[in-house]
Amino acid sequence: MIDLQSLSEGISMLISFENFFLMIVGLTLGVILAAIPGFTGSLGIAIMLPLTFGMDPLPSLVFLLSIYTGGLYGGAITAILLNTPGSPAAVATSLDGYPMTKKGFAGRALGVAVGASSIGGFIGISVLLVIIQPLAGFALRFGPTEMFMVAVFGLTIIAALKGDSFVKTLYAGLLGILLGTIGMTSSGAIRGTFGSSELLDGIPIIPALIGLFAVSELFFLVDKGYVAKQQINRRNSLEVMDGVKRAFKYPGNILRSSTIGVFIGALPAAGSTIASLVSYNEAKRASKDPSSFGKGNEEGVVAGEAANNSSEGGALATMLVLGIPGSASAAMLLGAIIMQGWTPGPRLFIDHSDVLYGVIFSELIQEILLVVIGGAFAIIAGRIVQVPTRVLIPTIIVFALIGSFAVRNLMFDAMLVFLFGLLGWYLRKNAYPTIAVVLGLILGPLADTELLRSHQLYGEETFAMFFQRPITLILIALTILGGITPFLMEKKKQKKG
Repeated sequence: MIDLQSLSEGISMLISFENFFLMIVGLTLGVILAAIPGFTGSLGIAIMLPLTFGMDPLPSLVFLLSIYTGGLYGGAITAILLNTPGSPAAVATSLDGYPMTKKGFAGRALGVAVGASSIGGFIGISVLLVIIQPLAGFALRFGPTEMFMVAVFGLTIIAALKGDSFVKTLYAGLLGILLGTIGMTSSGAIRGTFGSSELLDGIPIIPALIGLFAVSELFFLVDKGYVAKQQINRRNSLEVMDGVKRAFKYPGNILRSSTIGVFIGALPAAGSTIASLVSYNEAKRASKDPSSFGKGNEEGVVAGEAANNSSEGGALATMLVLGIPGSASAAMLLGAIIMQGWTPGPRLFIDHSDVLYGVIFSELIQEILLVVIGGAFAIIAGRIVQVPTRVLIPTIIVFALIGSFAVRNLMFDAMLVFLFGLLGWYLRKNAYPTIAVVLGLILGPLADTELLRSHQLYGEETFAMFFQRPITLILIALTILGGITPFLMEKKKQKKG
């Protein structure tokens, strides 16, 4: 199932000082940003994405994926030390990690977290390495009707799994689709540009992502002197390596959690947060002492972190093969692929298999390096989280403006950053998930293009063809299921209530 020739070529392309240096820098940056409450590894990708425009595809993707890998673990640091998850996916880790800190085992908890993260991530990428080739071959059977339903399916899955309100998530997704229709279509029609030539190619994805995720976060930190006011006790930091060893004591937990992480991560827009929470719940159900969960049981830390990092493999499979981002970070990685002039979708892996195999193999190396870098940073984490916001906010804004301007060298894009920053702030303040808007921006044009192709190919029989192709029928069924699931779950809660 693995194309050994492409894998060999990819590994030979990967082995260089430049790529290893980019891995170390990317992992460090991802861990640091994700460890600061209020920031995530996706912020690092958003800032650094425009800087990779002049790079070759392999170094560019290796660097950005290193930030992604480091960011998946980094949120666990403040979750354990301060009971303040650095990212949503670290919520499950804080449930037992912080009680361990209060008991005097902070170093051990951090070590268990980085050990489980590395092992889970390694398993997830190994699965990706095995399944991506047959998955790409299967995806080549997708025609315009299938790709249209894939886009719709991605939107309904996020509506079912993300956010507190199905209706709000649906509205956010529809807003993204509406914004995604701006520009000139393949048939030559111009929509929603209001006479602006800068919008003929549509809304540029990079300024939109930086605004929605990075700048919107800064609005919530303006009135805070520090992102973390508590002083961190690092007396037990030397226990980190002992904690790494203890993570290996739970092979069944890690294997189960990693499997859950890969599966949920592969679902369009499901994400690492859901993977870690589901895994934590299953670990508690399988435990011989479930009552100890939430009181400092390191199995809870193992379950959350193993699923969190293994979800990366599933998310990358969905992104590389179907062109659907499973998270904010994956959306920005998809932007990096587009910046290289590549077209996301089934043919991506066929046309550039050697580069992508090199990228995937680099992920295995990153998971090993994560133990060293993540463990070292856990020891000195206290100083980083005490950086005042008066230093962080201006620095991030400068990088955001420079990064957005660098893509097309237009001040218009810098203005878009602030506009989307305000939009992201409003959406988050009112509990509208911004990831739904991003999916709409990316999947809206895809659905629009594929529906037009379907009509051009089948004419008046377009509607009938949706019910005559087996894969399309399966996707329609999954889409309907994804749409009605929130209502069924709500009714079930009401009955229990």
